[in-house]
Amino acid sequence: MLLSYLAPLPLMMVGLFRGNGTAAVAGLAATAAVALVAGGFAPLPFAVVAVLPSLVVVRQALLWRENADGSVEWYPPGLVLGWLTGTGLALILIGAILVPDRPDGVENGGLQAWVADTIGRTLEMVAPGLTVEQRKAASDWWVPFFPAMVASSWLVMAVVNAVAAQGFLVRLGRNRRPTPSYRGLELPLWLGVVLATAAATGAMAEGDLGYVARNAVVVTLIPFALLGLATVHGWAAGRPNARVFLVVLYGGLFLASAWAFVPVAGLGLVRFMTRFRRAESSGGGKEE
Repeated sequence: MLLSYLAPLPLMMVGLFRGNGTAAVAGLAATAAVALVAGGFAPLPFAVVAVLPSLVVVRQALLWRENADGSVEWYPPGLVLGWLTGTGLALILIGAILVPDRPDGVENGGLQAWVADTIGRTLEMVAPGLTVEQRKAASDWWVPFFPAMVASSWLVMAVVNAVAAQGFLVRLGRNRRPTPSYRGLELPLWLGVVLATAAATGAMAEGDLGYVARNAVVVTLIPFALLGLATVHGWAAGRPNARVFLVVLYGGLFLASAWAFVPVAGLGLVRFMTRFRRAESSGGGKEE
């Protein structure tokens, strides 16, 4: 299981070291290897889970421009995170469109009913020992935000592998770009617009539209949770026992449920809003 989460790591390392073309070739070679070994539909999920985020990260992270003073400005990590989030949201939309033979309309349950049926049948196959009540309880817990759970796992896995790939390359002296300051993370404005729109739509709409919108809210909160963690790191920097504090924080988040990240995302939202208020009060802002 751990190795599956690390599948994008070598592809990202190769791409961040050698460039986009090498990343594409490595992705095709890895997908072909999976097809030869596993066969069937295995190459498709591998391409989505490992190759796609690697190509997005390498393509965006290696963008740069030269300033008037001759200095090089690399593509900000917040915008790379924005691209990954947008890709995760697109995967949810594509999945919703491609769901086969699902009943349409609120009365029939639509997409959510299809997800519930799929999870129920999967539990029957992988956990036949569960009672009907246990399967129903598990299904009721997973169904409301199952697409968001999948897309959020994809997004977090992509971020962790990207940071790890850059870190390993720096240690090996093979990095093409310097490691950015993650404490100074800034998110693009459109993420706030998407979050507000999805939240309003999810609260008012029913059926498939409301279901997809509510799941989009959860996925879009991930960058704000990372922004909240960046804020905590910035606050802890230079303080006594900072490492102990961060270890306790991450340990608590790891042991707690996913809801523990909600206040962290709230902190990120506060930082996001205050950033644009400062820009407005100063009469200008940074173009996104």
